[in-house]
Amino acid sequence: MDVNRNAWAPAALESWKFTQQMLSDMTSMVIEDAVNEREVIEGLRVLAKTTALCTEMSIEADPQRPHFFDMCSDTRQLAGPNPDGRYLLAMISGDRSYRITGHRGSTAYLGFQVLAGTGLNPRRMAAYVGDSELALSSGSFALVLSAACPTAEVLGDAQWVQIPDDASAVVVREYIADPASEQHATMTIDCLDGEDLQPISDRAAAEAFTSMAWTIAKLTTLHRTVKPEMLARPNVLLTAQAADLGDDNTTPDNLYMIGSFALEPDESLVLEITPPDTRYWNVTLESVWHECLEPRHRHSSVTNRGVRPDDDGRVRIAVGAADLGHGHWLDTGGRERGFVILRWLDNPEPPVVHTAVRRGRAAS
Repeated sequence: MDVNRNAWAPAALESWKFTQQMLSDMTSMVIEDAVNEREVIEGLRVLAKTTALCTEMSIEADPQRPHFFDMCSDTRQLAGPNPDGRYLLAMISGDRSYRITGHRGSTAYLGFQVLAGTGLNPRRMAAYVGDSELALSSGSFALVLSAACPTAEVLGDAQWVQIPDDASAVVVREYIADPASEQHATMTIDCLDGEDLQPISDRAAAEAFTSMAWTIAKLTTLHRTVKPEMLARPNVLLTAQAADLGDDNTTPDNLYMIGSFALEPDESLVLEITPPDTRYWNVTLESVWHECLEPRHRHSSVTNRGVRPDDDGRVRIAVGAADLGHGHWLDTGGRERGFVILRWLDNPEPPVVHTAVRRGRAAS
């Protein structure tokens, strides 16, 4: 019997061709935007890692049987995360109800963000529960996510978080000031109205591939979309509220400063900071592709618990390829350029940060 394979999965195949074209376009962008061979190689690696992450987010995800997975690993620190933290993600659907249960742990910060937007619609923050609003009982918590107010029987002792019809994901952010002494939060998510497992349809597969392609584009073009002007104005910092960076990328209880570095091997970018009175802050270095610089293997980030102010109360951070004695050294790994990100939790008044480029070793 003749089989017309050309009639199989037409929508999925068309969407997969679109994904292939997106990968080709992003490859061309890497080559165009890089300034040296190292940046080309790192850009291609970021593209490959982003594809792997987007496979988990779009292809493997199942809103009927959600689970939290870590978007970062020791070797995958994409899209400008806080390397002194965790980013857990679970995919959901606004036409279903979910229960999240867990234990708070003892880390510096924990927040739950519900994202909305499906298909080609831009993602937005639809709900947010920070740790200051989280109801705890002996350290445990429970949240019910649903569009309509749940019955008392379903809600139990949980907090209700209303979600819109186009809810698509739950992002958990956890900041860790001192990993040696702090205990991570633990949590699980369950769908309260799941269905029996069914084969994926041609349409659903096509939607997943399309979502994957556009998410790859979003995550690999951040250097063009998030304060790209800073690359042309290196070695200075700009204050940015969370909304300036996109509320799907950040949460409202963070204040950011962002800038770029451009340094010779014998130069240091020195940041002088009088830290505000906030429970958590950190400084992070990123590549031009907004990938953290090997934070598990290179000292390229530091929290408020990892650096001691000088006698005048100021913190001095020295960014560079070598420790030249100008302050607490953050290692660029010899990169010619990249980004510097400062995070201040609890959205304090913007502190004054002085920046200066120093050449050579500091006088003893």
